[in-house]
Amino acid sequence: MYRLLLVDDESDIREGLQEVVDFASHGFEVVGEAANGLEAAQACERLQPDLVVTDIRMPLMDGLTMCRQVQKKLPTTRFIILSGYDDFEYAQQAIRMNCLGYLLKPISSTEFRDMLDQARGKLDEEFAQRRDMTRLKAHFRTSLPYLREMLLSSILSGAIEKEAALQAAGRYELPLHAQQYVLALIRPRNIPQGQGAIQEPELLYFAMINIVQEILQTHALAHVFHYHGDVAALILLDSQEESAFATCMDWLEEMRQTVCHYLETQVLVGVGAPVRRLEHLHTCAAQALSALDQCAIMDDGALLCVTDLEPGSRRSLTIGELCLRRLSNALKLGDMEGVQDILAGLLAECRETKPTPAMYRTYLLEIGVTLLRAAQDVSADIDMAGELEQLMCCPPPEQAYRMLTDMTARLSTQVTENRASSSRLLARQAEDYLASHYQDPELTMEKLCGQLHVSPSYFSVLFKRETKKTFVQYLTVLRMDRAMSLLTGTELKTVQIAQEVGIPDPSYFSYSFKKCFGISPSQARKREGAMP
Repeated sequence: MYRLLLVDDESDIREGLQEVVDFASHGFEVVGEAANGLEAAQACERLQPDLVVTDIRMPLMDGLTMCRQVQKKLPTTRFIILSGYDDFEYAQQAIRMNCLGYLLKPISSTEFRDMLDQARGKLDEEFAQRRDMTRLKAHFRTSLPYLREMLLSSILSGAIEKEAALQAAGRYELPLHAQQYVLALIRPRNIPQGQGAIQEPELLYFAMINIVQEILQTHALAHVFHYHGDVAALILLDSQEESAFATCMDWLEEMRQTVCHYLETQVLVGVGAPVRRLEHLHTCAAQALSALDQCAIMDDGALLCVTDLEPGSRRSLTIGELCLRRLSNALKLGDMEGVQDILAGLLAECRETKPTPAMYRTYLLEIGVTLLRAAQDVSADIDMAGELEQLMCCPPPEQAYRMLTDMTARLSTQVTENRASSSRLLARQAEDYLASHYQDPELTMEKLCGQLHVSPSYFSVLFKRETKKTFVQYLTVLRMDRAMSLLTGTELKTVQIAQEVGIPDPSYFSYSFKKCFGISPSQARKREGAMP
């Protein structure tokens, strides 16, 4: 059963359709009604209909505008347009919005039933296509190589956490468990120019991947893929012994010579220090790139391990970009428990790695700079120069942890205070603006946000939290309260009062007034006149 919303400013049409049409027999459940486009847009967000049957000409917001707004937020919702105007331009706009039907008033019940059946057929077809698991699975299988490459690239760049990576690897049927990981980056020095050589870069890299995969797979499990313009070979070893890494270097040299022979080009290979944990591969990738760049300035193509360039680089200490982003976001959101967990993990890494003083200082500096940037982003006025200076003296990890948590606690307190203060101030500014501009019939939340220099989405959440009302509810109550005062305290006509409170459409004003107070404007005036 599909969910259907009826939208028409004439209640007789909405009620008449439900009396003469058995919607359930056509596969639809009427989940709601709306008397204008604005109400319909709000109802769609709440009810999530599959089909909206709507008039075009309505007060406050016309049907086509409503359809466009709903389609942005609910792209799967479909529409049937009802119109009293045989206007080709309207029909063209409806077609562009992927409407399922366009009927002219007065509506024939037979035509309407036929239109519902056609709409249900098209919805059935769309849902069947989305739920065609065989086709989806086939598409998934076709996409697996690309998905695997994207996942491996994310691991090397430090943009994904270990648990998420392992979960994705399970879905992609990509083995990642190993006793020791070795990463090599491979790059041709130049495009070969000999007769019969592969001169198209894309084909050359494709051929390199095939040869590298073929050679390495005879020795161990290896994943070979594109990575930032190079070919990456991730080798999974089943031993933690140093001899296993030495043997792996022999395999890489065999691979390098084979690629050089068959592709007639010099090949550069940079290798990072082996690691035993998946989450350390982003460090290994940086090392492999450093070694590869060093190869590029040598006279001949070569295979070079970072340990030959930087003795002790196996103890390298770096922070992934994702980890720093998580630290900054947790601090801005006031999640102190999350901040402390991240800092504890970072300092535990220091104790495990036992870095050189220079590496440790750089590591602490990256954390400190992240905190400074977070403070700047939230306009926190906190002097952290003294703490940062102490961090640069390389205190023990336990002491550094205490210093960092103290800094973040101070910063979090001011973030919370700033957020509460700015929220109250912005809400008051909005209330003042509405109090002096409610007479404007063109007043919208977007116009108000333009005056306050904030985004509508941010303002909507903040304003409701501070006032307990949405923008539309607050403006409506403001206008209706003023209207009640004018009705009971002046001799102005209802049409004039409607204009005075920013609702030029008298019928919609009466509708809004009755919805707000439960009585019509004329009844409100009679009651006031009857009072002693």
